[in-house]
Amino acid sequence: MNVKNLIAAVAVFAAAGSAFAQQTEFVAPDAGFQSRLTRAEVRQDLAQAASEGAFVQRQHDGQDTVYAASSRSRQDVRAEAIQAASNRHYGDVNDTYFGG
Repeated sequence: MNVKNLIAAVAVFAAAGSAFAQQTEFVAPDAGFQSRLTRAEVRQDLAQAASEGAFVQRQHDGQDTVYAASSRSRQDVRAEAIQAASNRHYGDVNDTYFGG
């Protein structure tokens, strides 16, 4: 009786093991793809489609990028940042927001 149970258990484990087997080697989805166009031709087609308005550049998520206009030069902003960093007061070491 024990031999029959042992054989049945081995058969069940073998079937279960093969059910969970998976592919061990990764194959890229585009592994067999061979392009008919050169990179320059693709860029030219993309530029032409963009100029004709025939393709969507990105999905609209409702959050358009807005850049703030400034009358200050980059050098002025950098100088202010350097000055602020050199004047920084770090405060009490035991403070919750120390260094922040």
